[in-house]
Amino acid sequence: MPDGIDDRHLRPRRSRYISWYRALLVGALLAAALFGLVGGQHTRPHRVANDAAAVSVHLPDPVRNGMFVEWRIDATARRPVADLVVAIPANLWTDMTVNTLIPAASEEEFKDGEYRFHFGSLDAGKRLLFKIDGQVNPPRVTSEHGNIRLLDGEQELGSVPVRFRVVP
Repeated sequence: MPDGIDDRHLRPRRSRYISWYRALLVGALLAAALFGLVGGQHTRPHRVANDAAAVSVHLPDPVRNGMFVEWRIDATARRPVADLVVAIPANLWTDMTVNTLIPAASEEEFKDGEYRFHFGSLDAGKRLLFKIDGQVNPPRVTSEHGNIRLLDGEQELGSVPVRFRVVP
């Protein structure tokens, strides 16, 4: 036999079968994934409605880092809007790569800690569906809170509180 190897190395160890606590651990992880505790389940939209506008925000919660995500902001004007602006707090997009914004805004800016997207006028009863596709970068493992706001220029039409939670 090679140096350092003797008969005790050839004898079988305790059991070839998995122990009960390892089976329990694997089962608990599978159950957590099945019940959506680690992301991927359907989430309800966040909604706000008033006399000026109705806004709903669809975003997954929780998501896993490295995942591709889709956000949808659905706004319906209840009165004429001269300059429709969607304002997203910068902290919600920390360590996130935004790949697609559909439709494209006529103007984009960063102001007062928010990314602002200008879409021009929107008549009463008309709807804007703003779709954002991105990817959560692997270093991010946080839970961020913020208000996605709908503006008419600088005047707030509605504010939707959201949470964007990223798990490993």
